[in-house]
Amino acid sequence: MEKKADRQRRRVNGEGSIYQRASDGLWVASAYVYTTTGVMKRKPVYGRSFDEVREKLDRLKGDSANGIAVPDRAVTVSDYLTYWLAQVKEVKRATTWRGYESAVRLHIVPVLGKKRLEKLTGADVRHLVAACRAKCLCCLNGYDRHRKDDDKCCSAGKCCRRFPSKRQIQFIHAVLRNALSNAERDELVTRNVAKLVQIPTPRYKVGKGLQVSEVKQLLVEARKTRLYGLYVVAATLGLRRGELLGLRWTDVDLVRATLTVAQTVQRVGGRLVVDDTKSQASDATVPLPKITRKALLDHLARQGKERVDAGEIWQEHGLVFPTSVGTPMEPRSLNRHFDGIRTRAGLPGVRLHDFRHTVVSLLLALGTPPHVVQAIARHADLDITLSIYAHTNLDAMREALDQIDWDVE
Repeated sequence: MEKKADRQRRRVNGEGSIYQRASDGLWVASAYVYTTTGVMKRKPVYGRSFDEVREKLDRLKGDSANGIAVPDRAVTVSDYLTYWLAQVKEVKRATTWRGYESAVRLHIVPVLGKKRLEKLTGADVRHLVAACRAKCLCCLNGYDRHRKDDDKCCSAGKCCRRFPSKRQIQFIHAVLRNALSNAERDELVTRNVAKLVQIPTPRYKVGKGLQVSEVKQLLVEARKTRLYGLYVVAATLGLRRGELLGLRWTDVDLVRATLTVAQTVQRVGGRLVVDDTKSQASDATVPLPKITRKALLDHLARQGKERVDAGEIWQEHGLVFPTSVGTPMEPRSLNRHFDGIRTRAGLPGVRLHDFRHTVVSLLLALGTPPHVVQAIARHADLDITLSIYAHTNLDAMREALDQIDWDVE
């Protein structure tokens, strides 16, 4: 057994010191190491035995020798996430940042906010995931607080058990993982413990496309409204909702028959925001089909009449599909407008985004090369075009299987 005198031998300069506190018997070790501020400071470690603190001290010195800086002060998860959100706000789209902020405020901070950042473990992350899975979103967000009394659930004391989906759990985990990766680059943590926790990947449903007859039914009803041109653009080019509302006349060249997608209109934090498109791949110039060019010419003439009728209350924003007074259209107003069209067309289950799926699937069914379809749909990855949006109909499957012909007597 190692003698106390041997364990408390005089340590050479730079090796650090180890001693036992008389007040509580706790062992303390300390050494000069590099900190995240770039200067050397004396940092202590604590343990219940001499061997425990010596192991911690050796690890501390080893990290410093290998260029791993020690945090200069105690930083909580909440402190760092506040700092990280302020940093990413400058480089992320408003809608993306809003999602990050909600995940941090509603899910991560309530569970892990008081934890020391450098002491965060994989077990802590697993606890966060478990807590999120067991949390009712209606109770958390008060989704029913604006409903009539007889329709309320959670606020009336009866939980509706509306738990987060796999996709939502994956997103919360991804936000924490991204933040910890940044902390790792800042040398505030030695490793990203969120990467130690595996989250099941949700199974995405294959994009639901519409039949050509259904598209025609919708466009027949849309022709009776002032936004017929918008639905033609959606049905022929597959633009997303925000891209349709953010489209400007300067982005449309009716002479060369081209359209450039460059911005979106989104509601973020209670206000309308003109923002960049979903990704760099979303910014692109695509040719206008003849039917789309004609619909836009008619829409331009209609908008000119609306401008005259509105008179002084018209507010020019240069948008192709604004409100009747020229201002950016509320995305939810477009949803309500489309809801009326699909109801009158007898297609209550159809979504506006199904137009986008239809364009991709129809082009692939017509034999268009996948890379051309990818360019038209402006997908960042060809796999998205082929595996998520493309769907094969039963007739095509039957035709392929009918080619198997064994003559068995």
